[in-house]
Amino acid sequence: MNIFYFIFIALAVYFSFRYDWIEEYDRHKQHRLWLLCFYLICLSGFSYGLGGDKFTYMNEFEGYPDTFSEVGNFVWYNVMLRGQMPLWTLVNLACKSVFHSFYALQFIQSTAVNISVCYIVSKYTHRYFLFLLIYFFSLKFFVFNTEIMREGFALSFVLIGLHGWMSGKKWLYFLTVPIGFMLHVSALTALLFPFMKFHVSWKTLLYAVIISFFLWGVSDIVLGTVMVSVLGGMGAFVQKVLFYSIQASSIFGFIRSVVTYLVFPFIIMYSVMLNEPSHAMRQRQEKIISFMVVLAILASSFAGFVRLYNASMIFYLVMLSEFVYSLFNYRKLLIVRLCTLVGTLLLTLLTYRIHYKTTDTYYYDFFFPYTCILDEDKNVYIRDAAHREAVAGEEKDNNVRNVE
Repeated sequence: MNIFYFIFIALAVYFSFRYDWIEEYDRHKQHRLWLLCFYLICLSGFSYGLGGDKFTYMNEFEGYPDTFSEVGNFVWYNVMLRGQMPLWTLVNLACKSVFHSFYALQFIQSTAVNISVCYIVSKYTHRYFLFLLIYFFSLKFFVFNTEIMREGFALSFVLIGLHGWMSGKKWLYFLTVPIGFMLHVSALTALLFPFMKFHVSWKTLLYAVIISFFLWGVSDIVLGTVMVSVLGGMGAFVQKVLFYSIQASSIFGFIRSVVTYLVFPFIIMYSVMLNEPSHAMRQRQEKIISFMVVLAILASSFAGFVRLYNASMIFYLVMLSEFVYSLFNYRKLLIVRLCTLVGTLLLTLLTYRIHYKTTDTYYYDFFFPYTCILDEDKNVYIRDAAHREAVAGEEKDNNVRNVE
């Protein structure tokens, strides 16, 4: 079944050489972008057991009733005991009652995510197909479509809302962000976006690293006070907040996080902004970088807050595609930019090679080989076992802090 991957890669590479150099509007280029968007929708929509967390969604879906007669109870149950927002429950109920198939749910989710991503790509870069290759090989396509289905669904609306704010259509922001919130609480991250008005320079990176280190150093005190004293109580949301909040990292973990989420992305995005000829686009890019910096500070300082960074991930990958395409077009800081790209590639490869001992599998095994609904091979459940090991690893004592 890996032929489906190879077809996508071959088409994306060919279209990249054929069209990515075109700066002005080209209908053929637009057509090919949406052709590959449809391909990605189908790739995820017709997959079977792709990813690790997918099995959790599949098992939960089986527990939904075939009618809407118990909709109130299920909405309440999911909010209180699973920490899941009402709109996600309603989408599950609709798919179960109308289609009686989990595949309908993953197809709808894949459609929302990939259309949103490709729309943003069409508005913020000319390197459509290079972006799609980066989106694919960085595994973010798989993460957004399989590992964090609820959050990915929510972010598909958030992305449109952030674009609406930057393009002067603030009504779009106020329409889509609440929809995203009703799918997943992480959409609240978008509420920070309108306040991102500070000027970005190289000093910004220095200040951000210092702030990250300070917050990491006092994180036990901050989280011990805020998460318990302010949020103290029971319930699924409080438990989830506390679980992610007590995730800890050593000094080496902090350094890796700050390099991964802050230093390398800032160099990449800021370099692109400096060389952007359009004043209007530079303004948008500066706002995006500001947003990324704030989320990166949180992700670097508090290990459990890494998921918040996803709200800026697609914009980062968009600017990464511009960075790669124009790498040798400018001589200024070429060595720094080359080292940044090499470092980014190495960090991605390290992610590929995360190992799960009990199943003797690696992170990439969640997504390779491709498994399709045409062949529901039960061997894919080894991914479920590997995912349980990964989750168990997050709960070990040496990975959490004491919150009194």
